[in-house]
Amino acid sequence: MHRRALLTSAPNPDTRHDYLVDLEGEPLPGTRLTVRYVPDRLVLNPAGFIGYLGDLSTLTGGGLEALALTVLDDLNNELVPRWAEITVERPAPVPHRVVVEDRQPGWDNPHLFARMRRI
Repeated sequence: MHRRALLTSAPNPDTRHDYLVDLEGEPLPGTRLTVRYVPDRLVLNPAGFIGYLGDLSTLTGGGLEALALTVLDDLNNELVPRWAEITVERPAPVPHRVVVEDRQPGWDNPHLFARMRRI
């Protein structure tokens, strides 16, 4: 799939540590996309993420729910993060927010989650 090929990655500089990566962008006018993840073996290249956002603008139908699930699926296929959360929100005409989350089986880090800002 062409869209997924835009999600370029690099090796995680230190897989012994859990840390949070946040990336934000606007795939469609007025729509904010936030990707939060804990890397495993790979980290996402921010430049590739910018190209990926542009390609998401070609998706039609399904609403914010479909967009959030598509991004989660793409991220899981390309990076296989330990944990990922995708938030898609649009303030108008009616405030609408979708949050989806996934994690590798058996992975948990309560100390990291306790420090994360929950929106």
